[in-house]
Amino acid sequence: MKTLVVSVAVLALSLPITAVAQDATKQNDNQTQQNQAHAKNNKNMSGKVSSDGKTFTNDVDSKNYRVNNPSALQDYEDQHVAVIVAVDPDTGDLHIIQVEVPQ
Repeated sequence: MKTLVVSVAVLALSLPITAVAQDATKQNDNQTQQNQAHAKNNKNMSGKVSSDGKTFTNDVDSKNYRVNNPSALQDYEDQHVAVIVAVDPDTGDLHIIQVEVPQ
C-alpha cells in the first residue's frame, strides 16, 4: 500500500515539472524564430555617414536614411563605411548593427 501511495505522489509531482519543461522549449522556439526573422531583415550597405552621424547615404541608390542609434556611428562622421543594418519597415529608419571602414 505504501508503494502505491509513493508511486502516485511521485507521478503527481512529476507532471508540473514536465509541463514547465515543455513551456520553456516553446519559448526557446519562439525566440529562435524571432531571431531568424530579424536576421532576414538585416542588410549590408555601404555609403557615407553625415557630419552629425544621424543620417546615412547609401551608395547604391543615393538614398538618405535616418539612423535611430547614431551613437553607433560615433567616430565615423563624414566617412565612407560598410554597415550591417536592420531597416525598420514602418519608418524606413536604419538601426546600425555593425560598422566597418573599408580598406
